[in-house]
Amino acid sequence: MASTIGVRFGRALLMVRGSNGVAAAVNFYQNGLGLNIVRHTDEWAELQCPVGQPSSSSSLSDYTTSAQQPPTNNNFNLTIQACESEALLGVGYSPFLNFDVDDMDMTVARCVQMGAHLDGPIQYPAHGKVAALRSPDGHMIGL
Repeated sequence: MASTIGVRFGRALLMVRGSNGVAAAVNFYQNGLGLNIVRHTDEWAELQCPVGQPSSSSSLSDYTTSAQQPPTNNNFNLTIQACESEALLGVGYSPFLNFDVDDMDMTVARCVQMGAHLDGPIQYPAHGKVAALRSPDGHMIGL
């Protein structure tokens, strides 16, 4: 069990091209997906968003049994770092950042307006609507 040995997820790290790439990525993740800026310099930034927060349609009273615990109050940390090495800038399909959103259509439209593009059509599997986007800097984002 990881929690008993002191291991916990720290952050995801995205490498982008130079200080202009850091500024553009911060703008996208802050204004397109609503992440909060924790620290930001020309060469590096850290952003956060809540993990496991209830959506506006649920409340803590929805969790009535001991088996249904309310979501934790942790944060997901996203670090963006400038680099110039082509080897470090390969984005492909890794990492694949996934975000839960309350309004898929509005979030997709806002991200596309900011330079992202859909990587295939929005899908409607049994568990809910999902979309894959490529951020302006080429990283994959799942909604």
